[in-house]
Formats: sequence, C-alpha cells, structure tokens
Amino acid sequence: MSLFNKPKRNIRRRSFNDESEDNENRMEIDQEPVKVKPRRKDKPKQTLLSFGEELDEADDGEVFKVKKSSRSKKLMKQLDHERRKKKGEEKIQVDSEQANMSIKRDKDLEIKTDDLVVKIKNAGPLILNGRAALVAGKDDYSSEDEETSKTHTFRKNTAQPDTMKLLLQSGCIPDAAMIHAARKKRQKARELGTDYIPIEETTEDKGKSRLVREEDHDRSDDDDEDRIDMTVNTEARDKEKRREAFLASQVTIKLSDDESEHGLEEEEWEVQQIRKGVTGAQIAAAQQDSIMQHQYSMGMNPNQMIGGSGVPMEMVLMPAPPPPPSIQPPDPTKVVPVSPQEVLEKMRARVASLQQVHRRHQQDQIQLQEELEQTVKELDEGSVRAPELAQRFRYYQELRGYVTDLVECLDEKLPLLTGLEQRWVDLYGDRSNELIERRRQDTRDQAEEITSAARGQPVRRGPEDDARIRRATEREGRRARRRRARELNRNIPKHIDGMSSDEEVTEQQNLIFKQTKEEIDEESQTIFSDVIEDFCSVRGILTKLESWRETDIEAYTEAYVSLCIPKMISPIIRLHLITWNPLMESADIERTKWYNLLLLYALDKGETEESLKRDPDVRLIPLVIEKVILPKLTAIVEKIWDPLSTSQTLRLVGTVSRLVRDYPNLNDTSKNLEKLFNIILDKIKAAVENDVFIPIFPKQVLNTKHTFFQRQFAMAVKLLRNILSWQGLLGDTQLKNLALGSLLNRYLLAGLRVSPPVDALGKANMIMSTLPRAWLQGATIEHLKMFATLIQQLSDQLDQANPAHNEAWDYSKAILSIIKP
Repeated sequence: MSLFNKPKRNIRRRSFNDESEDNENRMEIDQEPVKVKPRRKDKPKQTLLSFGEELDEADDGEVFKVKKSSRSKKLMKQLDHERRKKKGEEKIQVDSEQANMSIKRDKDLEIKTDDLVVKIKNAGPLILNGRAALVAGKDDYSSEDEETSKTHTFRKNTAQPDTMKLLLQSGCIPDAAMIHAARKKRQKARELGTDYIPIEETTEDKGKSRLVREEDHDRSDDDDEDRIDMTVNTEARDKEKRREAFLASQVTIKLSDDESEHGLEEEEWEVQQIRKGVTGAQIAAAQQDSIMQHQYSMGMNPNQMIGGSGVPMEMVLMPAPPPPPSIQPPDPTKVVPVSPQEVLEKMRARVASLQQVHRRHQQDQIQLQEELEQTVKELDEGSVRAPELAQRFRYYQELRGYVTDLVECLDEKLPLLTGLEQRWVDLYGDRSNELIERRRQDTRDQAEEITSAARGQPVRRGPEDDARIRRATEREGRRARRRRARELNRNIPKHIDGMSSDEEVTEQQNLIFKQTKEEIDEESQTIFSDVIEDFCSVRGILTKLESWRETDIEAYTEAYVSLCIPKMISPIIRLHLITWNPLMESADIERTKWYNLLLLYALDKGETEESLKRDPDVRLIPLVIEKVILPKLTAIVEKIWDPLSTSQTLRLVGTVSRLVRDYPNLNDTSKNLEKLFNIILDKIKAAVENDVFIPIFPKQVLNTKHTFFQRQFAMAVKLLRNILSWQGLLGDTQLKNLALGSLLNRYLLAGLRVSPPVDALGKANMIMSTLPRAWLQGATIEHLKMFATLIQQLSDQLDQANPAHNEAWDYSKAILSIIKP
C-alpha cells in the first residue's frame, strides 16, 4: 500500500484519426516542466464560433498563438481556395481536446485542457503539420477575412479588388513586383496604427512609407503594440531596412510546385537572352510598351508600382541606355575650302599606299608559293626516303639495344676486374715493401755494430741481439751468393760493393708469391666466361662501331663515338694488362693483340694525309694510352717501384719516355701524365730521406771498418744516377733540387771530405760521370759550386811527384775543366 495518496487528475487524451497518422512531418518542440494552474469557473460567453468559449477563456490568462510566415499564409490561402472550388465549403469539426487548445506564438507555448495547463518552451518558429497546420492556417485566415469584411463594410465599394487574391484564384504565380506591392500595402497599414488593413490605398501616405519586413515587425501580437522603439541610431537602422528590402525584392519566391519553379527559370532565361541580343537603345524604346502591357494584363494600380513611377522593380534594376549622340549640321562659316590640288594629292597618296600594300601582298604570295613548292618537294623526298629511313630506324634501334646491353655487362663485371687489379698490385707491392724494409733494417744493424765497436761496449746476448745476428747472417749469405754469381759471369764489368740490389727472397716466399699470381691469372680468364664474343672482346665491340661508322658517318661524328670508344673498351684492355709489369720485364704494348686491332680500326686503303686530319678516330690509340695505360702505370709506380733499383728505374724510364715520345697528347696538358710525374717525384724524395745513410767516423775507425762506408757511399751514388736518369722527362728544377741540392751537397760531399784525397777524387770522378751533359754545358750550375770548391781543395792536397797520385790529378783537372768554377 502506498504511503501517500496521489491526486487524481483527469487528463483527456487526444484521439488520432487516419489523417493525422498519414502525415510524415511532426511538431518539433522542447518541453519544460509542466505548470498546473486552476481552471477558471467563469461562465463562457456565447459566440458564433464553435471554439469561441476557449478563446474567451484564454483572454484572461496567457494564451500563445503560432505565428506563421507570409509564405505559409499564402500557401494556405491558395490551398483553401482550391479546396472550396473543387469540393465546396466544408466545415471542419475539431474534437473536444483540440477545441480546448489554443496555439499562439510568443515566448512560451501554453496548452489548456479541462483540469491542467501545460507550458512548453518554443525555442524557434513552431512547425505544424497535418490537420493542426490546416486548422490553424485556415482559422487565422478565414477569421481575419471575416472580421475585416464585417468590420469595414463602411469602406467605399468603388475600391479595386485585391490583386494578390485575384492572382491566387486564377492560379497565377505572383512576381517580385506584386509581392513588393503587397508588402508595401501591409506596411502602410502598420504605420497608420489601425487594427485593420484598408482595402483601398490613399495617396496621402506616399513618400512616408518605408519597406519593413513583415516577419520582423508584425503587429498582430498584443504585446508588440505597446512596445517602444529605443533605437538611437535611426539612420543606420533605416539604411539596414532599405538594404534588406532591396535584397528581398531581388529574391524570387520558390514555391513547392515544380511547374512554378520551371516557369521562373524559363522567364529568367528569356530575360538573359533578351539582354544579350537587344541593345540598350532598343530596351529603352520598348520599356513604355512593356509597362503598359504589364499594367493592363495584371490589373495593377499605378500606385502599386515601385516608388509610384510606374516602372516595375525589374525595369528599375536594368541599366539606363546611353543617350543618342547629337549630330549638328556644320557651320558654313567655319568650313575650310578644299582645293582640287589637295584632293588630287590625297587621292595620289591613297593610290600609293594601296600600291604598296599590293606589292607586299604580291611578295607574300610569292613567298607562299615558294614555301608550297618546297613543302611539296620535301613531301616527295620523304615518300622516296621513307623505306630507307625505316631501315635506318630499325638499325639504330638494334644498335641502341646493343650499347645498352654492353653497358650493363661492363657495369656488372667492372667490380670484379677492379678487385683483381688491386690484388695483383698488392701482391707486388707487399714484396717491394718487404725488400725495402729489409734493406733499411740491414743499414741500421750495420751502423749499430760499428758504433758499438767504436765505443768498446761488451757484446750482450738478448732477444734483440739474436734477431740482429740472424739478420746479419742472412745478409752476408745473400752477398756471398751474389758475389759467386758475378764471378761465374765474367762478362760483367768490375763491380763496386753497394751498386747491386738485394732482391733475393726465400724459396717459401717465392712459392707463395707464384701461387697467388697464378690464382689471379686464372680468375682473370673466367671473368667474361659467361659473355659472348661481341660483348667481351675488343674485336666484337669495334666491329659494331665500325659498321655504324660506315652506315652513317655524320651521326657517328655527332654522337662523339671516338671519345666514347676508350671508355667502352677500357675494361677489356685492363683485363689483358692485369699481369703487365714494365718494372720486371720489357713488355711492349705495341705488340699486343688489342693494340693491333685499334691500329687497324676503320682503315681505308685510299686514306691520305688530308683525310686523316678529318678522321674522328685518328686519336683513338693516344686516347686509350692516356685513359687506360697511364693510370695502370701510375698505380705500379706508387706501389711497386723502388728508386734504388737500377733495373726497375731504367725500365720505367724507357717505358715513360717511349710513351711521351710516340703519343703527342701526352704533354704538359695531360692530367694523367702530371699525376704520374708527381708520384715519381714523391717516391724519389722518400728514397733520399729514408735510404741514404753515409756514416762519418774517425779515421782510425774508418780504416778498420771502411767496408760499410764504401757500400753506403756507392748506394748513394747509385741513387743519384737513378734520379738523374729522369733528366729530360721531369723538370730540371725539381731534379737539381733533389739530386744536387739534397743528395750531393748534403750527403756525398760529406763522405768525400772524410775520405783520403786519392780515394775522394776517384769517388768524385764517379759522381761526375752520372751528371747529365746538358747540365754541364754553359754557365756553372749553382748547386755544383760547393762540389767544385771541394775538388780544388782535394787537388791541392795531391803530390804531383808521387806516381800514385797521377790518376787522381787527372780526375781533378777533368772535373774542374767541365764544371768551370
């Protein structure tokens, strides 16, 4: 059982019929808490309307009424007229629940029933649908019409009927001008402050009216009648209202009927086409007829025109045509008389200009005829050359495919080739570095032995001493073997210790070296094993390019093929030159197979000296030597060449001098040749700084241990001879600074000073024999002045009466006569 008794409320529910269920749209409202007010028990007044009692009740309380837009009212009027015309007037019955409800649009919406009042907040314009919208619109419209007709029967009967009503009854669609006139009419009624809309307009209010939007200033509500306008800036407000009125007059009212929309679009299209095809003067001439016809057909009062001017809004918006130009007759007093001579001159000038134009046209015609003939000729030639050009096109397509495949093949094989070249250079370079380091270590060991013996230090035995003893034993053994080999070969001239190169290696080292070299040779033969002959041989590549040269020499020259050939065949030539070593063997590149192929490339029996000058491939072999051979030779010099080795130096000098002599492009402008000479100078500088060592000992030590001194002095003289062998290839300034300034004056002259005069003059004669004859001709070289002074001092120490000094005396005289101090 409930603790509280709930109050009984008799709430009557609305019954929905079939018509309300078929409506698709629904009322959209926001509900607020319900407020219940006591029902008034006053006796309802008798009215002529079936729901007049509820209206009277609502006068005492807050009754809300739905405010509808002008568009909805017009639609409802049209629908009501059609319904009456078809079915007759039918009175719509409303059930008891709908009769007790009155709807009014204001701030809130109040719905009254028998025992409660419901207030619903209306956030925006209330949208009704179904029977409710029909009843609300019809009731408002019919009630307003009836009240107006009953209340104002005293108005003049001579007034014209409502144009809008007549249009709606006839089924026509009002245009913008009529809508504007209707709004103007309602505005005047509001400004008069009356409760009715007059049927007939008076002329007293003309000029005072102002276009006001009906939706914003509708005075149908009771609360708006007493509202006071507190606006300060009236001018801005009036300006805004006029702008809104103008914009509203420009907008065409879109009705829901599809036919009306289509009609408006056609009318607008017709206006646009007329504006395009008719001038402003024609429009101005036709305006009066259009205005009169418009007034007659629409039955429009002149007061209903915009501004009372009798011109519709559409015509007002049309731009006014420009005034016609005024033509005045000439003044006889101001006319300048023209003589016949002036007329004749003007006619002659006119004829001359026309003749000039005629000549220009004739020239243009001749030019066009020539161009036409040339075009026809080119067309005939093109038709004749079409098969030849088609065949040429196929040939170039095939050649393009071949070149593309060749480039792809070489790009794939080039890393393998570069790896083999590096392995071969490293193999010979490691052996050369081992021999150079062993020679320098032997020099350090001998110098330490002599120094220890001179100081009288006791012999110590340790790991370092054992290694030094082992190295000394191996060194003496190699010297003994070289001495026996020279004794067996009696054709060799007298040998001086220190002049020979110690390049002997052990059997194990030699075996490992040969095995690695054979592996490199085998791998070099398998690089192009999976490639056909046309892509991996110099003959195959040159055959393709030679056929191109014979087919189209002009295109061959324009494509700079002669400059591209060295790069295309360089990988194959480098593969053939992997084991090429000009330091170990005198291998002539002119005798190789690839060189002969390049030499015979594009050979013609009828070639002459003049034709060779125009031949683009005349510099093919020099380019190959510069681009392929010189980089290979530079790597060999940098990694393998030993400047103290006379045999290597002489072979290298012979190879370089032959290349420079035979190929004219190897000059001072060649970057590859410059790089080679820079590497040679760097190697010579390193040898002078690291390999030359002439010990300076006291005479008593020198007499007992003179072998090491003699060997080191002879080694320095051998290096001087190897350096001076580059005379003619390297610059004289560089060579003089290295050979004379560094090696002779710094090391050799010091050795000559500590030697006996006879021995010193013999060594001086050996040094003099290594100097180039080109340097000894002319003025005395600056670097030889110290040498000449020392020779003069040594000759003064000689005893001319001693027969043993005669040879030394002859050496000094010959040296001084050549140097000319």
